[in-house]
Amino acid sequence: MSIRFQLLVIALTTLVLPWAGCQYARELETTLRVSQENSLQAAADTIANALSAQAPRVFGDSDDSQAFDPSQGDLYVYSLHNEPLLDGYREDWGIAAEPQELPSSGLGARILAAATERHLFLYLEVDDSHFTPEPSDAHPEKDQFDRVDLMLQRLDGTLNPLFLATGAPGLIEAQSTVKSDDGVDHAAPEPRIQAFWLQTSRGYRLEARIPRNMLGSRVWLEAIDGTGLGRAGFIGADALRGGRLFMATPGLSDLLGTFIGPDTRATVVDMNSLKLGVAGSLTINKDEDLRAAGGWYRRFVAGDTSHWPLQSSAPNRLSGKSVAEALSGHRSAQWLRAGPSQASLLSAAAPIVIAGRTHGAVVLEQSGDQLLELRDRALTHLFNLTLLATALAVAIAFGVSTWISLRIGNLRLAADTAVTNDGQIRLDMPESRRGDEIGALARGFERLLSRLNEHTQYLRTLGGKLSHELRTPLTIVRSSLDNLESEGIRADQQGYVTRAREGVLRLQSILSALGAASRVEESIKQAERVRFDLKDLLQSAVAGYRDGFPRARIDVQTPPDPCFMHGAPDLILQLLDKLIENAVDFCSPAGTILVRLTRAGAGYELAVINDGPPIPPNVLSRLFESLFEHRQGQDDRPHFGLGLYIVRLVAEFHGGAAIAENRADSPGAVFVVSFPLI
Repeated sequence: MSIRFQLLVIALTTLVLPWAGCQYARELETTLRVSQENSLQAAADTIANALSAQAPRVFGDSDDSQAFDPSQGDLYVYSLHNEPLLDGYREDWGIAAEPQELPSSGLGARILAAATERHLFLYLEVDDSHFTPEPSDAHPEKDQFDRVDLMLQRLDGTLNPLFLATGAPGLIEAQSTVKSDDGVDHAAPEPRIQAFWLQTSRGYRLEARIPRNMLGSRVWLEAIDGTGLGRAGFIGADALRGGRLFMATPGLSDLLGTFIGPDTRATVVDMNSLKLGVAGSLTINKDEDLRAAGGWYRRFVAGDTSHWPLQSSAPNRLSGKSVAEALSGHRSAQWLRAGPSQASLLSAAAPIVIAGRTHGAVVLEQSGDQLLELRDRALTHLFNLTLLATALAVAIAFGVSTWISLRIGNLRLAADTAVTNDGQIRLDMPESRRGDEIGALARGFERLLSRLNEHTQYLRTLGGKLSHELRTPLTIVRSSLDNLESEGIRADQQGYVTRAREGVLRLQSILSALGAASRVEESIKQAERVRFDLKDLLQSAVAGYRDGFPRARIDVQTPPDPCFMHGAPDLILQLLDKLIENAVDFCSPAGTILVRLTRAGAGYELAVINDGPPIPPNVLSRLFESLFEHRQGQDDRPHFGLGLYIVRLVAEFHGGAAIAENRADSPGAVFVVSFPLI
């Protein structure tokens, strides 16, 4: 793992800060939710206590404890802010509730009730495909026609029977049944109650308007088919226990509005969970609005709310755990999910207790997103700062690691090239002047290379020193052997003397080779460059080699024109000596040695080619190393692997290079030395 990657991983550990911030935000959200629950519950308790002291303004004069029962004709009356137009349509009522089904006997009907301060409005849908009009001189007790019977309870408790019918759709008036002097019943108009009869493909719609000063707390209604095949609704003695009107208490909504603040909704319900008054409003954001407002990090912070129940609310009633517990006499708060948006909603309910008995409840609702604004504001700063700090840490770590990697790379490159091809050692290291650990490492390399250079210089001069120091003892040994032979020795002793003399000669050869290598290295350092013709030098040298090696066949190939170069002719001759000696040693008895000079680009190539055994591939790259020897039983002369090493030194002195390869056309070897023109 690289240093850059290690520092990058270390820098990324700063991401633990946003994670810790998320944990803190979750704890903060839990604390805020508890605080909001306590605050809203306390507000609900306060409002409930205040309303308990004003029972008539909350529940009116009704003391009916019987449960709301739609199956007995009980109706919930919605509140209207404006008088709707009598046209047979309910769209202008602005009520989201659907009409409730009426008990039917062969006739389907649905009803919806609403009221303003002055009027009660009834909307009736009747499924009657055959319209039977009212005759012009109707006798209600014996004539059969489509009609809607009404039974109104007056303010004094008496009943007022009426009916709605028409000979043609349109605006109509209610009618009552009266008996004339002759005992025959007749229909008399009641102009204070008006309605609109709208015929539809399924039947008819009836939108009626009744002044509230004409009725008390009960209304019964029954739709009758003119063919006598069915009816729907409640009329008759059995219905006197139903037909109650449950409606909002006048002025209660305004009273509730004095208790609540913005973005809070207050609702008072009776024991049937029916709404008596509503004040305030809620702002429920959509899910995408929540994500946009809270930032992308809200998804990492928000807790799991999938177990919260969905908000359950109808236009006429409230339901849920908190409402049920409040109506049973216990204060309660509950978190909800607000429909498809999944926004959080807090509901707190408190019972309204009058004279020791629960009469209803106050329900306060608040959006849970309000408390998240504080959290999101803090999270915004936290996330932005931590992410910025992380980005800066990563960038700085990446920059520092890159800088360190470059410094170490430079040091590694300098260490790889500290020893040149000619064996020279570079003592200076980059970064050695720095005061940090890398600088100390570079200085350590310099000290190591300095000691290595001292040892190398010692080894380079060791051959000359040994040659000088051993020459005198060898001379003494050789002279002693001469004196011993001159004095006469026995025949059995002659073999020992001969082997001793051969050993002396071998030692002298070794010393001569070591001395020659030292002299060549010194001569290379002190050689002077001159301009000379390489072609003439080769031709002259090859002529001498032919005389020196009469058994070898040596040919030469050169360009026809002169080949001038700038260099040391003596060193070139030493290079050629080593190559010819090596070629003669390995050339087959009937083989040929070819010395070839060619122009190659901006320089020359000198090749010595000989027939003979190929060079093993595993030693081709090591032939020009110092003291490397790969001869196997060629002759009895000592070889120390210095010849081709001298060839490489001379070639590198002239800015060239030396390589060895096997011949491709026939068995043998090729030694190529390249020289630049300058």
